[in-house]
Amino acid sequence: MRFTTRLLMTCAAIGAAGGLLLIPVNNAAAALAKVVPLAYAAGIGLYLLPFVIALALLRRPGVGVLTALIAGLVNVPFTPYGFSAVVTCLMIGVALEIPFLLSLYRYWKPWVFYVGAGAFAALYSTVSMRSLGVIDFAPAAQVAFVVLLVLSAVAGTWLGRFLAARLERTGVVRGLARPEPVRRAEAAETASADATA
Repeated sequence: MRFTTRLLMTCAAIGAAGGLLLIPVNNAAAALAKVVPLAYAAGIGLYLLPFVIALALLRRPGVGVLTALIAGLVNVPFTPYGFSAVVTCLMIGVALEIPFLLSLYRYWKPWVFYVGAGAFAALYSTVSMRSLGVIDFAPAAQVAFVVLLVLSAVAGTWLGRFLAARLERTGVVRGLARPEPVRRAEAAETASADATA
């Protein structure tokens, strides 16, 4: 996959906008994560938002990771996490891309987005439960933490796909986004119908 200048600029724009969104999110997380971990879990979907938008809008290999790198770099000087913000963003970008990589980036169905988001949330919940001290909470609170984290990731994925669809309708990525297989099939059927008419 060759990254054209236009594709790079689009990833940079989404990554920069996503990074700006994540600055207050990261600052709030730094203040609340250990004090109110359930609130932190409920907001985790915001971290996925820019990377889901990039993947859903562009449907190209590597755009989630590239967007994550840029968003993380934007956060370095403005959040208490420093360069670990880059690591966190890259971790999310990679997790979201893995289901597409496994299909060699051939399938862009909605469920594939949710598989990536759910897998990330499930894995991240096991790590964050220990680091935030949730492991010492009552079992009901532990379950609530995991459920909130997964639901937030799913909601963030839904919102990212919704916003990407709205952006695509404006035509900003015309000629840049990879056509979905369903659309190619519909286009072939339309072309065939036009040829017979």
